Amino acid sequence: MAGRLELLVDEQSIWIRHEVRRSERWAAWATALAVFGSVLFAACSAAAGPRAAGRLVYVADTKRDEISQFRASRSPHGALKPLARSTVRAGPFPYTIAVDPQGTSAYATSSASKVYQYTINPTTGRLTPKSPATVATKSGGTAAIAFTPDGTSAYIVGKNISQYSIDATTGDLTPKSPATVATPPNPEPIAVSANGKYAYVANCGGCGYALQKTPSHAAAGAAAVKRHHAKPSYLVEYRIKPRTGALSPKPIAKMTTGNGANWIAIAPNGKSVYVATSTHGVWQYTINPTTGRLSPKNPETTGGTEHNIVIAPNGKNAYVIGATRRGVSQYRINPRTGTLSPKPMSTADTVLHPEALALSADGKNAYATSENDPEIAQYTINPTTGKITAMTPATVKTASGALGLAVTPIPSAK
Repeated sequence: MAGRLELLVDEQSIWIRHEVRRSERWAAWATALAVFGSVLFAACSAAAGPRAAGRLVYVADTKRDEISQFRASRSPHGALKPLARSTVRAGPFPYTIAVDPQGTSAYATSSASKVYQYTINPTTGRLTPKSPATVATKSGGTAAIAFTPDGTSAYIVGKNISQYSIDATTGDLTPKSPATVATPPNPEPIAVSANGKYAYVANCGGCGYALQKTPSHAAAGAAAVKRHHAKPSYLVEYRIKPRTGALSPKPIAKMTTGNGANWIAIAPNGKSVYVATSTHGVWQYTINPTTGRLSPKNPETTGGTEHNIVIAPNGKNAYVIGATRRGVSQYRINPRTGTLSPKPMSTADTVLHPEALALSADGKNAYATSENDPEIAQYTINPTTGKITAMTPATVKTASGALGLAVTPIPSAK
């Protein structure tokens, strides 16, 4: 009997130890699943956060000193609708607005030598001033903004180039050392190469800073325009230091371009640069993959008078606006050489005196502001042919004097 009791006790002990081990295993699995679930939830939230608000469009209003805020609707796809809180205050004459590559922050220039910085609400899409709300520049009034592809550095053009580091958590701008880099007189547009190694800046002859301080180019007078046409323009190249993101203190190369350089676009494959000019059309260059140096394509220009150029995300088409006409010109990009060739039926009506043109990240829509009309033109783009067509409705109301335009890089939530 004693032996049987001992056996039963031993069996009971074994059973208890087995149950304890099984409980421990289940607890470990539960803990692991909980950790995995929280990580997955956080990852999904981080991924879904910027997308929750869908595609957003911000427009700089130079007459009311505000930023107008829009969301792109799903039906019709890409049509703009004002946010519930449709505007946010900005500094005097906010000439340009830009959204960082992550789609979490926006920055607007000001003639008061300040950059106004905002956080994009991931749910509503509204802009909220950061703390501090502004960052001073030593460039005077500012004309253009560009970012490195990784979103760690920002460059803002005024009388020279102000360069900043972007805080990875807050998006706040901090001046680099040195805070500015010299440029040729009256720099206007800037673009950063697709590999983040080079920045290209064009001076705009007699326009640039002198003209952008006024609400209208026409207000600058015929004398300023004449000077603008007479002075030479250059496309200058700066090397970006890989560790600090600072620009080389002096240009490492300079290339002649058309007078009145207004905008620079770089092909998504990083092989071509295009400069829209108001006197000689679009100038086109090939980028040396090793040095970043530019060489003119053949032909070197498209001719005509142009103000802004954007490249489709797939690199197959280019869209160009000219301030003196109501239309968007469309070009095919040669996949081998990168040269532009006009497409048949190559214009689509737009607002009067178009100023800025931007494409959605998915390449399905385009938007254009007007220097004089209180409207934003909106377009659909055929995903197969690249043809641009006015949407219905063709325009959406905004303030007169809306110049700068930015579209979030996150596609609309599906």
